[in-house]
Amino acid sequence: MSRSLLFSLCLALPALFSAPLHAASAPPADDAQVAAAYAADQRERADLAKQTSKDALRSFAERLAAADAARRRVVMDAMRDGRLRTAADYRHAATVMQHGQAADDYALAHALATMGSALAPDDRDLRWLAAAATDRWLLAHRQPQWYGTQPVCDARADPPVCRLDVAEGAVDDTARATAGIAPLAELEAQADARARQLGEQLRGAKAAAR
Repeated sequence: MSRSLLFSLCLALPALFSAPLHAASAPPADDAQVAAAYAADQRERADLAKQTSKDALRSFAERLAAADAARRRVVMDAMRDGRLRTAADYRHAATVMQHGQAADDYALAHALATMGSALAPDDRDLRWLAAAATDRWLLAHRQPQWYGTQPVCDARADPPVCRLDVAEGAVDDTARATAGIAPLAELEAQADARARQLGEQLRGAKAAAR
């Protein structure tokens, strides 16, 4: 993780170090473009529960991937222009990047969340994002995740399954609590509930099609 993370930190540091320039005047405002990208990210993901067939889920995933790529470009432009100046900017940007598709996206999400935490040490959302990005980075490298934030669901299975592949002993529930994450047993129960919900969703679609 160190090489990708070091590169990401090099990209993110100029924006963080530029923030004190505003300390003597009014606090900097959140970047509007990054905030809009974050809002769209969250709004579109809320539509996942409305997909009621495997074909609909596949089509939704394809549309979401294309929109996610556009939002990542917004974040990269903001970083290039030094427009990330507030903890909210870093939280929004980290959220967008951790919904990427490559290990480098997740390494950058981790760096952004870490930078945001330097501005807002008490922000549990930023700590959660750093942990989630770590898990995504590990899964991208075919390694077990540490925190258990990323259930991997298979809608093709009958019934659908959502599993957590967590490295035993990598972190404990105390470390999870510090990052704003539930205990592992609760995360496993949530993954099982998600699988059941997905199964009910697909069964309802089949019944409606008869």
